[in-house]
Formats: sequence, C-alpha cells, structure tokens
Amino acid sequence: MTGPNSALQPSILLADGDDRSREVFGSFFQKSGWCFDIVTNGEEVCHALDGKEYDIVIADVAMPGADGLVLLAQILKKKPEQAIIAVSKDNSVEEALKFFRSGATDLLPRPIDFSWLERIVKQVVDGRIQDERERQLYNYVTSERTEMRFTCRQLAQLDTISLPILNRLLQGRLIDQVSSLRLRLAIQEAVMNAFEHGNLELRSEWKEELLPDSTDRFGAIRKERLLDPDYANRTVTICSWFDGVRLEISVRDQGRGFLHERDNSRKSLEKGVVCSGRGLAMISSAVDEVKFTHNGSEVTLVKYVNRNGA
Repeated sequence: MTGPNSALQPSILLADGDDRSREVFGSFFQKSGWCFDIVTNGEEVCHALDGKEYDIVIADVAMPGADGLVLLAQILKKKPEQAIIAVSKDNSVEEALKFFRSGATDLLPRPIDFSWLERIVKQVVDGRIQDERERQLYNYVTSERTEMRFTCRQLAQLDTISLPILNRLLQGRLIDQVSSLRLRLAIQEAVMNAFEHGNLELRSEWKEELLPDSTDRFGAIRKERLLDPDYANRTVTICSWFDGVRLEISVRDQGRGFLHERDNSRKSLEKGVVCSGRGLAMISSAVDEVKFTHNGSEVTLVKYVNRNGA
C-alpha cells in the first residue's frame, strides 16, 4: 500500500507552540506506539509536509504568530486530502462550524480527551487503509440500498462502522478523499449518538461527574446499561440509499428521542441541527441536509454527490 502509513500505526504531525502541551501529547503518542513528529509553528508545519507524508496533522489553532484558518488553508493547498484535527480552547458550536467549513476533519477541544482522540485517529487510519484496499474493486457506481442493524451490545464491540457505498462513490470520483473521510466520521458520530445517547439514554454532562472511585459517571452507567438486556438489546438501524445523484443515510435508535419533552414542530427540528453541540456541527458540515424525525430518535443525512465531482 502506498500513502502516509502502510502499517497499522498512524503517522502524526503535531503542531503546538506550548511546551507542556507538546510534552503531554508526545507522552500519549509514545504510549500508544504512534509514529510522530513535532513542530512549534505554522512555517515548520509546511516544511514538514514538504518532506514527509502523514496520516493526520494535529494543529493547535492558537499557536503564536499563526492564524488557525490561514494555517488550515495552507495545509490543504499543499495536501488537499490531508486529514487535520484542529485543537482549540473554544468548544463552542460556532468555533466547530468555522473549522469544519474550512476543511478540518475534526475539532478537538481542550482539555484534551485522549480517548476521543484515539477513536478519531483510528477511524481516519482505518478508513485510509480500507479505501486503498478496496479502491481497485469498483469501476463504476450503480444505485444501491443497504440496511444494517446492530444491538447496543454488538456496537460496544465494534471500533468503527463503514458503509460500502462510500468506497463506490470514491472510486467513481463522485466524492473526493476528504469528503469520504468526513462522511465516515459524520456517520460514526450519528451512530454513537444513537447508541449512547439514544438507546442507553446517557447524558453528556455525566462525563464531568466523578464517582467516589474516580471513574466518571458516564462510563460507569454505560457499563451498567450494557449489562441490562432492556438497554443492551435495543438496536440501531442504519439505512443508505443512492440513486446516482443523492446519497441518503438514516440512523435510527429505539430510545425516546432527544425531543420527546420538547416542541417537536418542524421549526424546532430544524433549529436542533445548529444548536445541539459539536457532534451535530460536524455532521451538518459534512452533508448538505440534516433532518430529524421520530422526536429526534432518527437522523437522516443527505449528500448530493454530482456537484463538480464532490
């Protein structure tokens, strides 16, 4: 396989101007067995990319003397298909949308959630490897419908969910590598929301609540509910349809829906797309339309794939 990384371990370029932050990142990378280089400013990022291929660039958007959006544009001009994780102290939806729309693969807020970073990096690397392996299998794209159904117990054992149609669209040059990657992450985000917040009915704020044994409440209740058949046997259904022009992906859980106690009028559903956090900001930036039905227990992503090949 040719490309940034032919092995299973990712190749990372970290751009961070803070000494302590670089030390913490580097320690985690070493512990994970990842290959990595570290630079301290935007100019060094561009020089590093001239001499080497990386699976992922992780860049602090607040490095001294560097504008995060300008740096992003410089990286993508040099490497249009480069996966980039922007690191920011600003965890607002507006900040996330700003960087997603400028081409970032994901936005990682400080303080760093390294379990989240590990998940994103694995998804990116696995996606690249899978794309390369399957790229030669498809010579044209045909209309297609796929339905997959997983229990919560099964999803807990899977690292990523991949839809074969994305490889067909990539091979047919109807989407590019960056769009394919962003769609993969958007689908994964929707599935994880359905699994954890929909079926297991976990609340995000529980991640900040520590129990007496120093574990977070979110993780503890997640474990409990995966042992409870009433929760563990609930399913997440993923359906995809493609008709040559429009790709539609729906993800539905068996929970009550996040709008079950709210006004679920059309207006409220539309407002939920832009007001429900970083995950939905990432999803909405990867597709052309996002629609919620069944009180929010089903989300449908729509991507038009015949627009200038992307």
